[in-house]
Amino acid sequence: MMKNKSKDGKLYLQFAVMALFLLTIILPSVSAQIAVESFTVEPETAYPGDEVNLKLSIENVGDDDIENVVVALDLSKVPFAPVGSSTEKVIDEIRDNDNEMISFDLTVLPTADALIYKIPLTITYGTVSKTSLIAVAVTAQTHLDLLLDSNEVLTIGTQRKVSFKFVNNGQVKVDFLKVTLKTSPFYEIISPAAVYIGDVDKGDFETEEFTILPLGKDPIIALDLEYKDVDGKQYREPKLIQLPTYTEEEALQKGLIAPKGTSPLLIVVVIVGVIAVVMFYRRRRKNKR
Repeated sequence: MMKNKSKDGKLYLQFAVMALFLLTIILPSVSAQIAVESFTVEPETAYPGDEVNLKLSIENVGDDDIENVVVALDLSKVPFAPVGSSTEKVIDEIRDNDNEMISFDLTVLPTADALIYKIPLTITYGTVSKTSLIAVAVTAQTHLDLLLDSNEVLTIGTQRKVSFKFVNNGQVKVDFLKVTLKTSPFYEIISPAAVYIGDVDKGDFETEEFTILPLGKDPIIALDLEYKDVDGKQYREPKLIQLPTYTEEEALQKGLIAPKGTSPLLIVVVIVGVIAVVMFYRRRRKNKR
């Protein structure tokens, strides 16, 4: 009988020790709880290459003070890098029902795409570790260049096709590009004045042509570019470009066009004849030597 009581007492003591051990682990996570109360990003929307300031309010919602709270950002899978400090901050103490402010200075890498990035944030204190996500929005600038891409010689009073190149030198794709050639007293539009091009990828270009009749010397062509960026924002951008245009006399003098009535076959015959004469005289000089 005494042996059974002694055995029961030992079991009770072991159970009490185990329960006390478990309480020492569980109670800190129950009575002391850390959470991200709020966060702000300045500026709210950043461009590739910009610096942003991430401010966090870390709150102790428990009943006990907490020491040595480690707050860390995981930037391994997002296009951000720390500026002037590490990705880890240590808060010495947060009193119960109180909060502490910390901040991280980050730079947006130039290769970042226009997206909303979720940065993992890990808070560690004692044996407790919890991870949450912080969202940072990155946008990018759109930019379209207009280049003349025409090989035809333009003369006043003669209709010609004029080709333009639309180059996306921005940081994001351009969507729903529509180009409209504006009317002018310096040229007459023969072809449809508006064309729909569509998407132009970053670092890429599209070409489109219009048929016009120049009415004056070196007219300035006015075009309207309408498009949207990846966020759906609408843009309308006017573009101006000058077209080198000649009078017929100037074009003839510069050899840019053939005289009227001159057939292409005749031009070829004349060129071949000139080459033959030059070669004949060269051989003759060589034989005299």
